[in-house]
Amino acid sequence: MRKTNWSIGAVAALAAAFALAGCAEQGDVQQLNQNEFTLRGMIASDRQQINSLKQQIQRQNDQIEELKHGAGGDASSRNDRVASLEAEVKALQAGMAATPGAVPPPAAPADSVGAAPAPGMASAEAPSGRPAPPAAPAAISPTWPSELDQEIADAKTSNEPGVKIYREGLDAMKAARYPLAVTRFTKLQHAYPKSALSEPAEYFAANALFETGGYDQAILQFNDLVMRFPKGKYAGAALLREAQAFVKLNDRIDARLTLQKLVADHAGTPEAEAANTMMKDLAND
Repeated sequence: MRKTNWSIGAVAALAAAFALAGCAEQGDVQQLNQNEFTLRGMIASDRQQINSLKQQIQRQNDQIEELKHGAGGDASSRNDRVASLEAEVKALQAGMAATPGAVPPPAAPADSVGAAPAPGMASAEAPSGRPAPPAAPAAISPTWPSELDQEIADAKTSNEPGVKIYREGLDAMKAARYPLAVTRFTKLQHAYPKSALSEPAEYFAANALFETGGYDQAILQFNDLVMRFPKGKYAGAALLREAQAFVKLNDRIDARLTLQKLVADHAGTPEAEAANTMMKDLAND
């Protein structure tokens, strides 16, 4: 009888030990998930800060250009104002370089915003002795070129506020002058934030950033567009392109999450079908 009771007690003790181990393991998983969530929040905050600084720099550059080409008035006063604005731009660039995760902006013309390649892009060749990175999913052709042609046709008869600036941005996009297109679209959004052209302007600006390798900035623009216009004309295309930008940055987790949102919010659309294809490719990596 004593032996039987001892055996039962031993089994109970072992069961309790396994239960405690299971709880500990579950707690570790929860802690890892919490750490990952916190880290993603920090990265998102850094990206927003960098983007805000870049937008401030662009606004200052716009003012500098307007002053340099302005007619009339006191030339000495204009020159002083230009010098002051240029000093502010340098200070903003220094602040951006000091932001965690940021790369100092390269020396480039004022209309070349977003032209620098995204930081952290890995070489196609893996270092000796290390496994090669997973293959990229099959490329899905962007839809913005055909959408651009339609916007160009529609803009010819549009009376929306800022349509002249918008047409300049479309023309620059058509000519593959992507940095200039970003400048014009950004100016439209700042000058006419309530214009119906603000939505497509942000969409094409994000695509222009993508084409120049500014994937981080493009992600922010696409995300902002979807938040502002969740049922808008370009919401599905923006989410698909955002996922592709995450893949370019080798961030496959966020790419999958973005694709899942696209399928959930825009089921039955061509973009959702393309998202399903991308997710299958990512799952096979």
